Amino acid sequence: MTIAIIAALALSSCASQEVDPRFAEPALTFKLHQQALGDRNLELMWSCYSQSFKEGMFGGDFETWARSWREKETAAVAAELEREIDDERLINERIAYLHFDPSTLHSLQASPFSYFLKEADGWKMTTHLDSTFHQELERAIADGEFKLPDH
Repeated sequence: MTIAIIAALALSSCASQEVDPRFAEPALTFKLHQQALGDRNLELMWSCYSQSFKEGMFGGDFETWARSWREKETAAVAAELEREIDDERLINERIAYLHFDPSTLHSLQASPFSYFLKEADGWKMTTHLDSTFHQELERAIADGEFKLPDH
């Protein structure tokens, strides 16, 4: 195979992976997640998470993850549905976060943030404990794209 053919194949495979409009922005992904949670559509909720989250937290096992959501109390589900976005921050082209209105959090221990990684089909939810997110955040700090707040 010539280099030109290999390059053409690579370009065509990249072009075929377009961003899903449902995941075009972190806020849209979060709202889709809330809608899916309200509808108890676990497959749709699962699609809102990054691959590294799925693998790192649940070994890529949908059933293990789904069981954890099926076992959540009604109050915990209601608390997730009540969260309202106060601010969306794109740190760079790979990572972002949402900050929630503190008045919509069910307790002082609830995290006021949701973290996101950009994948081929769009922004996906993750956790600050996700090693991929953590590496990208460290890179963004080193590159001057993000500065941790002073306490």
